[in-house]
Amino acid sequence: MKIDIGSEGKILGTKRVSPNGQVSGLSEYAGEEVLIIYPGNREPRIQMEAKDYVHEVEKAVHNQMKGAFRQYKTLKAKYKDEAAATADFIRAKSPQNFQGLIDNVDIWVQQQVNKAEKSVAKRLGEE
Repeated sequence: MKIDIGSEGKILGTKRVSPNGQVSGLSEYAGEEVLIIYPGNREPRIQMEAKDYVHEVEKAVHNQMKGAFRQYKTLKAKYKDEAAATADFIRAKSPQNFQGLIDNVDIWVQQQVNKAEKSVAKRLGEE
């Protein structure tokens, strides 16, 4: 929208309306036509029906689900399984002197699992 204020026109800025309804600072424009824009209520007057709220919530949930699924696919492509993701996280966030301990624990756990598998296989006669 373009407002033409003319060659002698000027933008008045904000003016306060007195209790008796007069706009202060406009006495110099007595008898002239001026443009006054009423700002309306201080709070926005946006009214929506219940179905509109439901539609907005559905859109928000759908967008959140799309974002979460994209993040899931990215992480799935980066890590082969939960164990790899956990190991990578621990390696990235733990202090340097803690790194060897993690590897040693992983090796020890794998050895214990192998021993248990051999023991079960032996007792079942499936060596």
